[in-house]
Amino acid sequence: MSYTRGEIRFTTNSESQTNSAKFILVSNEDDYKKAARSVLGIMLVEWGYTKPQLMISVVGGSKRFNVQENQENVFVSGIRKLTKTTGTTWFMTSGSNVGAVKLVGRAMQRISVKVRDKVSCIGIAAWTGINGKETIIKRPKKVKPSIFLSDRDKNGAGPKGDISLDVYEHFITGDYKHTTSSKQDGAVALNPHHTHFIFVKKDDPEEEEYFRVKLWAEIQKLLTSGDLGPKDIPTSVVLIQIEGGIDTTRTVRNSLKKNIPVVVCKGTGRASDYLSYACSHCDHLNDLLERFPGYFHQMIDTAHPGVSAKEHKSLLDQLLGYIEDIMAMRNLVEIFRMNEEREDAGFDFAVLKALLRARGGSKEYLRLAFDWNRCDIAKEMFKHSNINLRDSDTQALMTRALLERENRVEFVALLLDKGLVIEEYLTVKRLEELYQLHAYKSLIPALKRDQKISYKKDILPLIKKMMHSYYNPPTVTGDTFEKPYQELLIWAILVNKTEVTEYLWENASSPLSLGLAATRLYRSIGPLAVDPSDTDECCRLADLFEKRVCVYLDSLNSLDEKVARTILETPCETWGNLSPVDLADVAMTKDFMSTSYCQEILEERWNGKMLHPSHWTVFLVAIFPFLLLTRSVPTFKKEMNFRKRVTSFYTAPITKFVVTWISLIAFLVFLSHMTIYYEVEVGLADICLHVWLVTMFLEELRQMFIPRNKYETVSQRFKDWLSSFWNWMDILALIVMAVAFVLRFNTLDLQWTFDLSRNLYACACATFWIGMLRMYQSSQKLGPFLIMIREMIWALFWFLMVLVVFIVAFGIATVTILSPGRSVSALTLRDIFYVSYYQVTVGDWSMFNELTESEEVLPSTLDTYFYSVLLAIYILIGNVLLLNLLIAIFSSVYSHVEANSMKEWKFQRYYLIIEFEDTPALPAPLVVISHLYRIVGWIINKTYNGNSKVKNLQPSLCEYEQEAMDDYTQDLKKQKENSDVEQLRVLDKRLQSLQDKIKDIEEEQKVLVKKRDKQTT
Repeated sequence: MSYTRGEIRFTTNSESQTNSAKFILVSNEDDYKKAARSVLGIMLVEWGYTKPQLMISVVGGSKRFNVQENQENVFVSGIRKLTKTTGTTWFMTSGSNVGAVKLVGRAMQRISVKVRDKVSCIGIAAWTGINGKETIIKRPKKVKPSIFLSDRDKNGAGPKGDISLDVYEHFITGDYKHTTSSKQDGAVALNPHHTHFIFVKKDDPEEEEYFRVKLWAEIQKLLTSGDLGPKDIPTSVVLIQIEGGIDTTRTVRNSLKKNIPVVVCKGTGRASDYLSYACSHCDHLNDLLERFPGYFHQMIDTAHPGVSAKEHKSLLDQLLGYIEDIMAMRNLVEIFRMNEEREDAGFDFAVLKALLRARGGSKEYLRLAFDWNRCDIAKEMFKHSNINLRDSDTQALMTRALLERENRVEFVALLLDKGLVIEEYLTVKRLEELYQLHAYKSLIPALKRDQKISYKKDILPLIKKMMHSYYNPPTVTGDTFEKPYQELLIWAILVNKTEVTEYLWENASSPLSLGLAATRLYRSIGPLAVDPSDTDECCRLADLFEKRVCVYLDSLNSLDEKVARTILETPCETWGNLSPVDLADVAMTKDFMSTSYCQEILEERWNGKMLHPSHWTVFLVAIFPFLLLTRSVPTFKKEMNFRKRVTSFYTAPITKFVVTWISLIAFLVFLSHMTIYYEVEVGLADICLHVWLVTMFLEELRQMFIPRNKYETVSQRFKDWLSSFWNWMDILALIVMAVAFVLRFNTLDLQWTFDLSRNLYACACATFWIGMLRMYQSSQKLGPFLIMIREMIWALFWFLMVLVVFIVAFGIATVTILSPGRSVSALTLRDIFYVSYYQVTVGDWSMFNELTESEEVLPSTLDTYFYSVLLAIYILIGNVLLLNLLIAIFSSVYSHVEANSMKEWKFQRYYLIIEFEDTPALPAPLVVISHLYRIVGWIINKTYNGNSKVKNLQPSLCEYEQEAMDDYTQDLKKQKENSDVEQLRVLDKRLQSLQDKIKDIEEEQKVLVKKRDKQTT
C-alpha cells in the first residue's frame, strides 16, 4: 500500500488563471476504512486543514447532462451565497470535468475571495478513468516510511490508530492540461477548479470503482461520527442530486439509508425529475409509473444495452426498489426548483431545510441556522420542534448574536422571545467581556487598547464625560443591572454596533430619555473619531436617532396628550435629573426641541404661573406693581393671595427678562451720558456707575462658576458660559471699563492716558449697546434675524481671507509705483491697506491724492501708465468680481439660514429661558441682595434638608411609554409594508408561489388524463 502525495498544476485558456490542487493517490489498499482514516489524517494533520463544519456531496449526470443557462445561474449564485454564510465547507465530487461536477467547478470559480480559504472542493476519482494521468506523477522521490498519525494528535482532530505508511513525495515537472475531450475507453479529464483530489488505484477497474464509492462513504461516516478525537464535533453532511440516472438513484437511496439528507434539484432532468415527483405527489409506486410510462425501461436499455429480458427485469426491479425506498424516506428529501431563483427560498435555504429534516429541531442545527444567519429557519424549528435549550446555550447564542459582525438582530429578538431572561444574562462581568471582545471596532481611542476594560473604572467615567456629567450610574443589584436594555444600548453605541441599537432602544424602559441620550452619545463620539468618514457616520446616526425620537413622541402624544406632557416634564434620575426637554439641549436635538410639544412646555416655563402674559403687560406691571391688586392684570392659572401673586410674578422668567431689559436700558442711558460728557475727575456719578458695573461682574462670575444643579460640574458650567458669544461681549466690555477707570487715576497727568481712557469708554459703551441685541432672542420675528447675522458674519470672515490677498497685492504695487522715493516709515503699512481697502469698499480716491502729494519724488510717466493698467485690473477684480461674490455668498447664506432659522431660534430660545430661570429676581445693581438671599438659602438647605433625590417615572407612565412604543413599531411596520419596494417583493413572492401551484396542478392533470385514457382503452 502507498499514499502518494503531490500537487497538480492546471493550465487553462486564460493567461491570468493557473490553478493548482493537492492530491493523494491511494495505491494497492484493500481496507477502505483504513484508507479513509489515512486520507483524513494526511489532510487534517499533515496538511493542517480544518475539519469542515459542513460537507456537501454532489452527485448527478455526467456526459449526457447539459445544464441550462438559468439553472447554472441559480446553482452558482446559490453556492456563492451558501459559502458566504457557512463556516468551513467541503464539497465532495467525482472530480471529472463533465456534467454536474463541471457545474460545481464553475461555482467554485465564483466563490468570494474572502471565504476561499474556508472552502475546499475535493474530487474522489478512479485512477483508471482519468484522461492524462501520465502527466500527474513524474520523477517520484521515495521517502523512508514514517508514522505520522498518533492515537491523539495535539488538537484532538486527527483520526485514532497508529498507521505506518510508505510515503512518496514528488515534484510536478509538467502541467496538467485541462480538456473536456474524452477517450474512447471512457476516461475523462479532471476539473481544474477543485482544490484537492483523492485518487484510487487498483488493478481491476471494477474493484477500483467499488473501492472509490466505499472510500467516499467511509470519509462521510468518519466526519459525521465525531470519532476523530476527544474534541471532535460531528460534521453536517448533505447530498445534492443534479440530474443523473440509475447510479445516482442508488447513491441517493444509500445516503438516505445512512440518515443523510438529500436536496433534489428539480427541473434538471432524468432522476431529479422522477424523484422529485415521486416524493411530492406519489403515495404509491404505481402513481409514478403512470406518470412516467415506459421511461424506466428506456433507462435500462440506455444504461445496459443488449442485456437479456431476465436481466432487464432484474435491473428494472432493482431501480424501482431504489425509488420505493426513497419514497419511504421522503421526510429526508428536500425538493429545490432549479429553474428560478427566489430570494426567500434560495439554494442555501434548501440545504439548511434538508439538514433540519435529518435532525429535527436539535440544538446543533439551531447553531447552524445561526451560522448561516437564517432566522426564518430558526423560527420554523421553534415552531415545529420541541427544542429544549439550557440557559447556558441561549446565553452563549445571545453573546454570539451581539458580537457577530453581520446583523443578528432577528436572532437577538428570537432568543429573548423564547425565554432568555435579559436581567439574568447581562451581568457586570459579561458586559465587560462584551466591551473587551468588541472594543476593536469602537471609534473611541480610549477603548482600543489591550488592557482589560473595567465597567466602573473605564466605562462609567467615559459615559459621564460624554453626557456632560448628566449621568447617574445605574443600580447594580449583586452582579445584575436594573436596566439591562439601557446598558446594552450604551454598549452597542460605544463599540459601534449600530445594527442592534434600534431593537434595544425599542425594548428599553423610558425610551424617550434614552433615545435623546443615545443621540448625545453619538454626537460625542463623532469628534473622537480619527477618520472623517467615521465622524460623518456618527452625525448621521445621531440625526437618525433624533428622527426616531421625534416620531416616537408623535406616537406618545397621539396616545394621550396629558401623559405625553407629563413625561416630557418629569426628571429622569439616570440622566442627571433632567427632563426630556432639558436632555434635548444636552443632546443638541434641534428637531426635537422645535416640536410643538416641547415649545408649549417651554412657553409655560417662560410665563411661569401666569396665563399667556404679553411683554407689554409684564412691562406695565413691573413699573406699576400696584396693578397686582386688581387680580386681572396679569392673569394667573389659579387663584392665589396677594403675596403669592407678587412672588409668582417676579420669579417668572418673562418678568425677570423684562426687569433686566428695563435695568439694561437705564444702565446704557446712564453709561452713554457719562461717556459723552466725559470728565477727567472722578465724581459721585462715576462711582455709582462703576458700583453698578461691579454688581454686573459679580453676576457674570455667578453664571461662570455656580452650577445649576448637583450633576453639573464647575468646569462644565464654565464651558457652557464660554460657548455663548454674548457672554464674551459682556466680560470684554466689563474688562475694558475697568481698564478705562484705572487709567483715569493718572498721577503724572499724562494727557494720552486720559484720551485712551475716553476712547476705551466709548468702545465699551458701543459693546454694551451691541450686546443689547441678545434681548431680541425672545422675539419670534427678530430672533431669526440674529441667527442670520451670525451666519453672515462667519461667511464674511472667510470672504475677508480672500479679499485681504488682493488688498495687500494691490496696496504694495500702488505704494511702490506712486511713491518711488519713499523712506522707511511706519506709515507705509497704513498706506498699503488704506489705499486698497477704501477704493474697493467705498470707492474713495482721496487716499491716492494724499499718497502722491506727500511724496517729494513724483511718479514718472511710465509709472503712471503702469498704475493705470494695474488700477483697471484691480477695479475689475475688486469692485466687480469680489463684491458680487460677497453678494452671492450673502444670498446663499440667507436662503440656507432662512429655511432653518425658525428651528434654530426655537432651540436658542431654550437657552434664554433657562438663563432667566436661573437669573435672580432683582436686576443689577440690586442683584447683590438676591445673591445674599441665595447664599443663606444654600446654607439652610445643606444644614437641614441634605441631598434630595428625584424619583424616576411612575410605573403607570412607563406603561404608557411602552404602549406608545408598540404603536411606534406597528406604524413603522405598516410603512414598510406599504412601501413600493416591499409591495413588489410581496407581489413577487406571491407570483412565485402561484407559479409553483400551477406547475403542480399541470402535473396532476397530466396524471389524471393518462388514467382516463387508460380506463377508456
